[in-house]
Amino acid sequence: MKKLAIFWDKRFEDNNFYNLEIDKNLSPIYEFAKYNWFESTISSDLLEQKKDKYDYIILCFLTFSIFSFKDYIKLFLKYPKNKKYIFLFEPKVVAPLSYNKIVHLFFDKIYTWNDNLIDNKKYFKFIFPQSKNNILRPKNFENKKLLTLINWNKASFIKNELYSEREKAIRYFEDNNIEFDLYWTQWNKKNLKQKLFWYKNYKSYKWKIDDKIETLSNYKFNICFENMKDTPWYITEKIWDSFKAKSVPVYWGASNILDYVSENCFIDFRKFNWDYDKLTQYISNITKEEYDDFIKNIEYFLQTEKAQKWFDEKWAIDFTNNL
Repeated sequence: MKKLAIFWDKRFEDNNFYNLEIDKNLSPIYEFAKYNWFESTISSDLLEQKKDKYDYIILCFLTFSIFSFKDYIKLFLKYPKNKKYIFLFEPKVVAPLSYNKIVHLFFDKIYTWNDNLIDNKKYFKFIFPQSKNNILRPKNFENKKLLTLINWNKASFIKNELYSEREKAIRYFEDNNIEFDLYWTQWNKKNLKQKLFWYKNYKSYKWKIDDKIETLSNYKFNICFENMKDTPWYITEKIWDSFKAKSVPVYWGASNILDYVSENCFIDFRKFNWDYDKLTQYISNITKEEYDDFIKNIEYFLQTEKAQKWFDEKWAIDFTNNL
């Protein structure tokens, strides 16, 4: 049992960081708080109520950026004596400031997905927690539409970003009249690059959705591009959401994805030499038997130890013991 305080978004204050009624995908965090004892695992806003408040380690889940800078200043001024561990959830294309080595000097430990940084002294391994909630049964091949993409409309000027490649994919499928639907937010608005350069509306855009997993389950395939390409170890919820929905992901991101995920569970876009013509021909002509093999492989893989360490109880135990 360790005395831990979670510093995160405002909506997770008052111990709501493990409230499954707010978000059922918080189940691994709930398991973590349960494993470490709820009484010893609190949100940082409740520290003032503790007589031993300076004995708590503050786990900084809030992404360090220009938008959260003031929040971090307040935290350091209020609790200068507490140990602070920061978690680098996002890559450089999303939160470049969080990778500044000067920023890292202010934290006792840094937890990251990037094995190149890990020395087990200052930098430690961390993987993205996944929830077992919403693992759906597969829907019939005949009842599924072909293809979707569910992501925010974002932009970056940092090397290896994949935001622009998502836009390229969308335009290709729209221009070639492929059965394709686009979801999530901001696609009806211009991102930073679109404001500076060229933009036209997305005719495939279906607006925001209430349940990502349920929506994914209605499609045979989904474009599953991480925020960065050719970045080892950076594996987020995107491919796991695809597996939970039983929608076969067309993946591009971590260069060593095969070290973590069985290759017969997804479509590796690299094998098509990043050619959308070849990809479209393949997914448009896949047989029911071939597709069902993908789904069986996904279901089997989710039961393996290799996959289980990303989920709920197993993740929570490994996470707590690594603090």
